Amino acid sequence: MLNLYKYNESFFLLFKKEKEKLKQILGTICLIEHIGSTAIPEVDGKGIIDIMLIFKDQDKIKNAVELLQKKDYFLASDKIERKNRVFMSSAGNRESDFGDIHLHLTTKNNDDYLNAILFRDFLKKHPHEKKEYIDLKYKLFNKVDGNRLKYTELKSDFIKKIIDLAKNKN
Repeated sequence: MLNLYKYNESFFLLFKKEKEKLKQILGTICLIEHIGSTAIPEVDGKGIIDIMLIFKDQDKIKNAVELLQKKDYFLASDKIERKNRVFMSSAGNRESDFGDIHLHLTTKNNDDYLNAILFRDFLKKHPHEKKEYIDLKYKLFNKVDGNRLKYTELKSDFIKKIIDLAKNKN
């Protein structure tokens, strides 16, 4: 069931703690980026800490998955198309909620990596669009009756618009 939470400064602390844990597991084989709503101050969201792990190549991702599974991260079992990206979660079989960790493992040449960073950084610098995003989230939350996939799908046009704006600013 979809829940929205007010932005909480503990999100950044949860990310920092998880980043240190990931460094202990993986060493220096990847970059570690905080993405998603919890990475953007004042943006309300699902309260899930999204972390992108960026690797040089797919072989390093395969090795990382094995290491992460030994430390209680779970491979996604859903059928969502992930575009050359491995998705892992701390939630296991239950639906993720506040404070859970989502890991997005990808390579540095994957558009998902660039787009996630462009989106995050643009909203951090542009309060008008950030407010527009927050308002959209609540509008959609009230519209989808708890359907998380529908909520995510309905946000996609706005996210694409922001990424396009960010690309045109560079």
